[in-house]
Amino acid sequence: MTRADAVDQYRSAVKRLAELADEVAAERSHDEVLDALADVRAAVARAYQGRRPRSERGGGAQARILAYLLKHVGEWVSSGEIAAVSGIGEWARRIRELRVEEGYEIEEGGGRYRILTEEPNLARRERWRTVTSIRNGQGSSLERVQKLFEALVGEIVTLEEIYRVAHGIEGAELARQLRKRELLPIETNADAPDLDPGDHRLASLMEWDRLHPSQALFGEDIRRQVFSRDRFICRTCRMGRSTSGTADRAFYLVIRHLDASPDALPGLQAERLTDLARLASWCNRCASKGSA
Repeated sequence: MTRADAVDQYRSAVKRLAELADEVAAERSHDEVLDALADVRAAVARAYQGRRPRSERGGGAQARILAYLLKHVGEWVSSGEIAAVSGIGEWARRIRELRVEEGYEIEEGGGRYRILTEEPNLARRERWRTVTSIRNGQGSSLERVQKLFEALVGEIVTLEEIYRVAHGIEGAELARQLRKRELLPIETNADAPDLDPGDHRLASLMEWDRLHPSQALFGEDIRRQVFSRDRFICRTCRMGRSTSGTADRAFYLVIRHLDASPDALPGLQAERLTDLARLASWCNRCASKGSA
């Protein structure tokens, strides 16, 4: 696009906006007026493309988009404006990078964007860098996923983050392997009501909080049925995660068989082992006292 073309677009956009003056006076056509205003701002961006000083944050497309959004904090900015300011076709990717990698609070709706605050969310940015560092590290996919859980112990880990560090390998399966092989108390929404589908959480790294090997006999489906039936409350202490207090020790649920000790469970017949009527929810604290 030549500079003359950009100027012609600017004139057309201004004319359209002026034609809506009566609509503004009558408090009508609000969205149409905003669209026209966005066209004016996009035309200005195109007209001055390449003639503005280099951004203090850097001269790339991402820096130009950020600088423009920061000039309109709390205001909706059209995709046309972003495209004009960035000067590239992949501007949507740069928006995502600002949001996910740099931690800026950017909302999206109806093809428009707005930045909510001038400063980025530092915790979100640090989280991204932690996940990226593990992803780029050495080791197998399973080892990297374990490092991810260990780095974020007690925090919710999303399936997307697990996939990232595993380089696209099935994340949920790797989490199940760590729970079964390493006996790590990794929770899903089958174990804790505050987790959404796909979310995982390593409840504790302490050696005394490792699962008893017999817990590997109870898959996620059985745990979901038993814990949900018992309302995610320990049958012994009557506490759940939200009422477990702020004790030094973590809280999570395990399966307790009412007819056999944990060490005797591998010897039970399958139908008896998985009889829901003989299974109960216990917490790790009560289990460690010898109750389970």
